[in-house]
Amino acid sequence: MAGRRKALIVAVDEYEQDALKDLRSAAADAEALSRVLGDPQIGDFTVQVVQNQPSYVIQAQIEEMFSESRPDDVLLLHFSGHGLKSESGELFFAAANTRPNRLGSTAVAAELVQRCMRESRSRSGVLLLDC
Repeated sequence: MAGRRKALIVAVDEYEQDALKDLRSAAADAEALSRVLGDPQIGDFTVQVVQNQPSYVIQAQIEEMFSESRPDDVLLLHFSGHGLKSESGELFFAAANTRPNRLGSTAVAAELVQRCMRESRSRSGVLLLDC
């Protein structure tokens, strides 16, 4: 059986906290990438776009995509938004509800993404970061 090609595109360009500046092109870039990846003549991916959602929604979608994979699947995760580092140097991806002083509970930890990719049954995973 041939593997599936699945893409999750996360775009965050509007933030609840004034400390995080809204971005201009994340949503437009996500839509353009979605069209290219979803085109049967180009990428032939099944694409899901998650836009301006809170961290718990983004985390759940990331975990679902990687945990539901099969060995021959090709999985692609694209994140467009602010990347933030904690005081200890850990990388986080900002969600719509991210509070810069509460990254652990309001942002998506890069460690979560790494763990999901590492534990995935898929042998082909791609991570694209635009932050």
